[in-house]
Amino acid sequence: MRRSCLFIFFTGLLVFSAFASPNLDKVYDSSIKTILIHPMGNSQGLPIISIASMTPLSISFDDLKANYQNYYYSVTLLNEDGSPSTLNSFDYLQGFNQNRITSFAVSSISIQPYYHYQFQFPNENCQPKQSGNYVLKVYKDANPQSLVFTRRFFVVEDQAPVIATVQEPFDGNISRTHQKLNCVIDTKKLNYLQPDQLTVKVIQNYRLDDARVMHQPTFVRGNLLEYNNENDFIFPAGKEARWLDIQSLRLVSDRVQKIEPTLTGTNVYVKPDISRAEGVYYNFKDLNGNFLIANTESLNSDLQNDYATVFFTYIPPNRLPFVGQHLYLEGALTNNVLETDAEMKFDPAKGVYQKKLVLKQGYYNYNYILREDKNPDPLQDFSQTEGDHWETENNYTILVYYRPPGARHDQIIGWGTVNSKQNW
Repeated sequence: MRRSCLFIFFTGLLVFSAFASPNLDKVYDSSIKTILIHPMGNSQGLPIISIASMTPLSISFDDLKANYQNYYYSVTLLNEDGSPSTLNSFDYLQGFNQNRITSFAVSSISIQPYYHYQFQFPNENCQPKQSGNYVLKVYKDANPQSLVFTRRFFVVEDQAPVIATVQEPFDGNISRTHQKLNCVIDTKKLNYLQPDQLTVKVIQNYRLDDARVMHQPTFVRGNLLEYNNENDFIFPAGKEARWLDIQSLRLVSDRVQKIEPTLTGTNVYVKPDISRAEGVYYNFKDLNGNFLIANTESLNSDLQNDYATVFFTYIPPNRLPFVGQHLYLEGALTNNVLETDAEMKFDPAKGVYQKKLVLKQGYYNYNYILREDKNPDPLQDFSQTEGDHWETENNYTILVYYRPPGARHDQIIGWGTVNSKQNW
């Protein structure tokens, strides 16, 4: 089919879906804390590696068992939907796919002892040869069945440039509460491409599990594929994230109710939270749900920051539990996954939801999300707990997947980022 001068509206063919896949960001060992995976020099960036530059990812974690463990790692290539590809590791990796983690250090001056492990990927022992979705697996004693944790990352190419903008949705019912992303993909570097061979995925901030996916463009204009259907790539805007500052465990910051030293550590009680849905919107700089490991009283945050047991409390309306819904503490502090480890538990005696987390000293962002037991609607995530405002600052990452005829996995041939404040 000739694409020049083609202007097609694919009514009825547009496909939208959330990123439904098994949990690929999971911790299997409760003693493992503060897992970080980000580009070198950018602690707030998504874990993306460019095939062209091979800027490595920095990967680190703490083990509260505080004795040396023989940890290894490997990586697995996945398809766009999170399923494993059928390729052998020799097809997508150069080097060895089982590598020992040899760099570690012991904590100092902290009450909670821990071992801090770190490494970089790619490295001289292992480099990716193919673009696509990957999952990093860390395990004990060279036994892949003894998983400690898994984390996703992405390897991308630059064959299909992406131009994206954020605008108000056309639907007047959500025009002041949601944000809509439009994107244009330039495919002139690709030969014999059919539009249905591409899949475009959009990630809001760090919420990989709630990404939006489209399998067909809205329009084709020569080499340009436009994704701007008024019903797709729509996200709840939320509000700037709540914050918790525990860089010091001696000074009570503005969101902390009290700090309680114990013989074995420190308890931190966060001031009780309530719904912000009816509150006035305020714009301020946040980390979009991420966290920053830092300490106001030491020089080396990796090894000298202490851990605290942090107690979160959420007071629901009339102190009654939500019926048919689950309340989650959402953000990087719960791995951005809405599962058991992030779920708040209701205490009927106190009429509040509670959650206890062990966190390293730092600055944390978080939100509360409600999900229904049946037919959960991600577009309503923040509507009852945080409120949604079009003006909220959010980051969006666009990934362009391509499976050529006869290929056995989904490549990522283009990517881009856009901030909701860009057009202001």
